[in-house]
Amino acid sequence: MVLTGIIKKLGHQLAEIRERALKNILSKVEHNLICYADLIQERLLFVHLLEWFNFPTVPMKEEVLSLLNRLVKYPPAVQHLVDLGAVEFLSKLRANVEPNLQAEIDGILDGLFILPSEVPALYSASYQTNQTELPQPTEILTGYFPPDGSSFQQRDAPPRPAVNQAVKCLKFSTFPWLPLTTTDRHVLSSNESSLRSSNHTLIWNTCELLKDVIMQDFPAEIFFQRPRVVQSLLSLLKPAFAGDGEHRLALQSLSCLQQLSVCLRNRLNFHRDPGFFSSKQDTVSQNSSLSYCHEVRVTHPSQNPSPGSSSPRPSVVGRTGQRPRGDGQDWDAVSSSGSSGHAHADSRTSVPSPLDVAHVDLRELDSEDTLELQLQQLSLPQFCVAVLQAAPPLLRAGSRQMIIRVLELLAEDLILIGEAISADIWEDSSLFAADMKEKLLGVLGSLGEAMSYHRSSGSLDQPEAVLGHHRMAFVSMSLVAVRLLQTLLPVEKAGHFLPEPMSAALFLVSLDMPLSLEYPDIHDAAVAYLEQQNSENYSIYKRTAEAAYSIECACNFLSDVEKEGEKNFLELMELADQALRSFSYHQHIPLVKEIVCVCSKM
Repeated sequence: MVLTGIIKKLGHQLAEIRERALKNILSKVEHNLICYADLIQERLLFVHLLEWFNFPTVPMKEEVLSLLNRLVKYPPAVQHLVDLGAVEFLSKLRANVEPNLQAEIDGILDGLFILPSEVPALYSASYQTNQTELPQPTEILTGYFPPDGSSFQQRDAPPRPAVNQAVKCLKFSTFPWLPLTTTDRHVLSSNESSLRSSNHTLIWNTCELLKDVIMQDFPAEIFFQRPRVVQSLLSLLKPAFAGDGEHRLALQSLSCLQQLSVCLRNRLNFHRDPGFFSSKQDTVSQNSSLSYCHEVRVTHPSQNPSPGSSSPRPSVVGRTGQRPRGDGQDWDAVSSSGSSGHAHADSRTSVPSPLDVAHVDLRELDSEDTLELQLQQLSLPQFCVAVLQAAPPLLRAGSRQMIIRVLELLAEDLILIGEAISADIWEDSSLFAADMKEKLLGVLGSLGEAMSYHRSSGSLDQPEAVLGHHRMAFVSMSLVAVRLLQTLLPVEKAGHFLPEPMSAALFLVSLDMPLSLEYPDIHDAAVAYLEQQNSENYSIYKRTAEAAYSIECACNFLSDVEKEGEKNFLELMELADQALRSFSYHQHIPLVKEIVCVCSKM
């Protein structure tokens, strides 16, 4: 057990290790990760706490005695200490400690002499249960005179069911709120305005900055809680076919969104890791930009010779400068006040105190309207669906590079949407679920149309490169579509919700023999959805599959007959039986002759 390992370190010969182990235990108790019910079961803990004062170096005396003072309130702890001779040990220790610690020892000794019946009941947060008494049915009292008929009808009528608008389909919605300082908000605001610029070069450089620096510095959920950057990136995908410039910007936007999706997946794992859980809520979270970005800025001083050096990245307030981290506008803040070049050097080398930074940040937090921002923030399901909505037009008419970028983004998006939305969305009656269902059905329909477009666009008179492009697009989109269906739509509900364009596309997938050989699981899943949604097309698929198998058996029969040596007539007759079922399609007369010859030799 982890706790046992920490307790053993309390008896280590090195004072630093003992001190670190004690702080670890006290921190876990403070944050309710362990409780006193866990500690009092560990006899070794009391041994090491008493031996703490036998080492040459004795740090944290007050903390050890305070912990013992809290533990002696429980009978098991009292029993352990009495058995270990703590009364005699503490009585001798009292004369060798400071006066303020003598009071702590007196409290411990008083606790050891309390009778067990006077000790308060043990409280364990881990096993506490709340028992709620069920309300008893109210007895209906009738008076001497019987009520009239209308009263009977009113009383016997069942109560109207209340409308339940609770959202049941969400696995994960929004991240814990993270505050930002004025500087951090300025960084985001500057990038937002740059993304809305008409200067393509500025937008390109801003996307590079976001992808390589900003998204590495800021926790990913910041871009949901202040969603304008994400909204601007999504808007760059709409005019992707207007010209070469817009096409390049769309590619950059896709790269940024993919990077954000990867960071979101990491943050989702972080928040779900029980090792990082804490019941203590601080104004400044330990994983917020206040604690993270300031650490980065302090520990990564600038290596630039001057703030005027060239840089491909856009500056927050218009000044260019090579910056190693996300905002890096320390020089701009100084230069705006009219300071000299010497002041620039001082601003780069000065390291503020962490306490000073915390005080400044907490003051800056007050200027942010948190409630309004929380109402405007983007949830994880909304982001995933927005990405899905933007994908089909790009997949249908995009270039090869564009399709590859979109597919890479969708691969990450499918993971996130599986973590955010459950298959219960189709039965959820809430307004949020209704909106999500409408958008998802639209996505499935558009995706099905794009698949059918690429499947029907390949003709023999086209160049081989064009045929390969359409084939690659169709197969890749088929994989994405089926995996999306497997993530969100149970097979048994396909008949009620699967859009017609997607059903037609799945019919094409079911008839694609090379795809079925390369991806048998995807093919089988597509057939299962087709069976539920369109019985007519499924019947055509079944007859086609049987005919194809029969023709394959006919080829195998003719091949085996021509082989020399001893023949297995039983296997040949089984192949012949299957081969004759497709005779109406191929009408290959030599097949009949060979079957007659085999039968004559039996």
